[in-house]
Amino acid sequence: MTTSVDVLAPGDADMLAWIAAALPHTDFLLPNDEQVLGFTGAGSLADGARALLDHGVGCVAVTQGARGALVASADGVVEVPAFPVEVVDTTGCGDAFSAGFLRALAEGMAPEEAARLGCASAAQVAQGLGTDAGAYTWAHVREFAGE
Repeated sequence: MTTSVDVLAPGDADMLAWIAAALPHTDFLLPNDEQVLGFTGAGSLADGARALLDHGVGCVAVTQGARGALVASADGVVEVPAFPVEVVDTTGCGDAFSAGFLRALAEGMAPEEAARLGCASAAQVAQGLGTDAGAYTWAHVREFAGE
């Protein structure tokens, strides 16, 4: 079984203690940049993601808003750029990233490629007002990503 965790909480240092016992059982942790820095107190996102790996997480895929995503695993740290779009509303972009990322993993893609599809999903959401604007079929997201 593959597990993923998306924490809906502020990036408070105390929250890391709250979730620490679950981290060794987490294959994919999907936080945002503020959560990583807040949980770990690290000076950089890459250092914070590596600190979460040290807690036993298999892979950390961090959303960074307009900067895209950062993926950290035992294989290293890689940045995945966001797609350039005209941003209307970012409501739901993190959830869209997670959905695209996890769907791509389920299709057998590597985490870096999955992050690219997660960024494509988030870009679709960012172009409309609210979370229900646009087309979000998997085929549409893959076409948008240039596949």
